[in-house]
Amino acid sequence: MAQAIEQHAALSNSDESAPPDSQLGDPLDRLAGLSTRIPPFSIDALTIGLICLGAATALRLIGNWTNSDFLFATYFPAILAAGLLAGIPAALGVTIASTIIVRLFFVPSYFHNSSQSYGELVDFLMYLVSAALTISFAHYCRVVLKRLHKRNLTNEILAKELQHRSKNVCAAIDVIVRKSLADEPERASKVFGRIKAMMHANELLTASQPQLLTVKQLLLEAFAPFGEDRLQAFGPEIMLRPETARHLILLVHELVTNAVKYGSLSRLSGHVLVDWREDRDTIVLAWKEISGPRIESPQRVGFGSHLMTACIKALSGTMQQKFAPDGFRCSVTFKANGKGAS
Repeated sequence: MAQAIEQHAALSNSDESAPPDSQLGDPLDRLAGLSTRIPPFSIDALTIGLICLGAATALRLIGNWTNSDFLFATYFPAILAAGLLAGIPAALGVTIASTIIVRLFFVPSYFHNSSQSYGELVDFLMYLVSAALTISFAHYCRVVLKRLHKRNLTNEILAKELQHRSKNVCAAIDVIVRKSLADEPERASKVFGRIKAMMHANELLTASQPQLLTVKQLLLEAFAPFGEDRLQAFGPEIMLRPETARHLILLVHELVTNAVKYGSLSRLSGHVLVDWREDRDTIVLAWKEISGPRIESPQRVGFGSHLMTACIKALSGTMQQKFAPDGFRCSVTFKANGKGAS
């Protein structure tokens, strides 16, 4: 595993022009990748420093034409941007160059009288102190971005490694099931089909670009290991964003698991009725178990309940539960296409 991570990091450093797909849509990830790819004392760092300096000087000229009384205000963002993207040397270069530019072009009467020169000297000193603090802040932000980028790369290779191992395990289970049930090939195919369906649902959680799912498709994926005929689903076609689908998959999986252990799916005659509707930007999903055993409210809160609570919170939603004698019922309300709470 460690060797795979190191190889992935080496490939990332040698070919930074092809960032991971999961990072293409996130501005913070793109900024982290850009900051990682530009080393100090490089041509790219020099170019970024010159661009920041030129942009700040252009804004300073505009301010000078409008008779605005600020000497260094436009250069602080330039120092911050240069330090964040190109490192401390570029930020120091922008600081020194901006000091010279302001001294030569924007304060021509610097030493013309003692009272004015003293005030401008104080301005220069305050600017240098503020610039030093800005550079320090930019440096620490750059370090954080580089660590974030490295951690994202590590998480990606770990996820890919887990997916690869899951496929290997799935192949091994396929062989074991088919050899153990060699006399019953139809039964072996049915058992392995259920295992494969469960693994496919897990892959949806770890894929870098998971497929878009509707509410009904998500429910069918969850019920596939136990028989899609055990589900009665009614509702409109609503496409879910990947982040919403991830949390909803976990929530539905927990509901199905509880139904298999304690509820209607523990009996051959039992099934689950699920209907949903869309109210503006909110989805209301109702779950009702039918023809199951008599159930009672649990005496303790287990891990499954904590997991469902976390999923509901991530979906920025609410959940109402009822442990009726004729079957478990619940109503889940969540944002249709929200990213969820962090």
